[in-house]
Amino acid sequence: MIGKQRKLILFGIYLIVLLFAVSKYTINLVEKSAITSFKKLYSSYSQALNMTVYEMGGETGCYYTSDKSLKSDFSGCNRFYKTFATNLNVRKYCKNNALKEGCVPIYKKYAVTPSCAGFSESMFNRFNQVFVMEDKSNIVVFNLPANVQKPMFAVDSNGNLFPNKSGHDLFSFVIMRGKSGNYYFHTNVTYCLPVEKDGIHILQDIYK
Repeated sequence: MIGKQRKLILFGIYLIVLLFAVSKYTINLVEKSAITSFKKLYSSYSQALNMTVYEMGGETGCYYTSDKSLKSDFSGCNRFYKTFATNLNVRKYCKNNALKEGCVPIYKKYAVTPSCAGFSESMFNRFNQVFVMEDKSNIVVFNLPANVQKPMFAVDSNGNLFPNKSGHDLFSFVIMRGKSGNYYFHTNVTYCLPVEKDGIHILQDIYK
């Protein structure tokens, strides 16, 4: 009887170890898939950005700049995002209440600093506009204050699937404009998102 109990205990331990290993493998697989998806999305969104700029005659009125001779402009962001969205394969749109409407999942952490409040929990869940794509990825437009869109959006590369963490499957795109008039995304791909352990934050690190 004692021998059988011991075997059952050992078998139970074996199952727990096996389940843990399978779970860890699954998580790693999903995270790698999310990074691969992000690479494709980055390319697609860069193309969509260029197309939008072209359609708007080179002046979007929605960009940040690091050039001291050029001022950041937010005046045309509402029009920009409408045009930008038409150049993407959008399946669903949430003007507000994105969490309730199923456009975003619950994330592990949210921005807490005032300057990044557009990515706070309440803004993600209730006030930011969200576009959901056919591949289930989504775009969350940075609003600060509510209903005032800025040249920045978050992208969840695998939609509602875990891990729902910054630098793992959640990234930010900051729209920049150079002195020559060229538009591009900033290389910091988690700007205004919380720092997560082992997350990717610089674009170059994704291609290592």
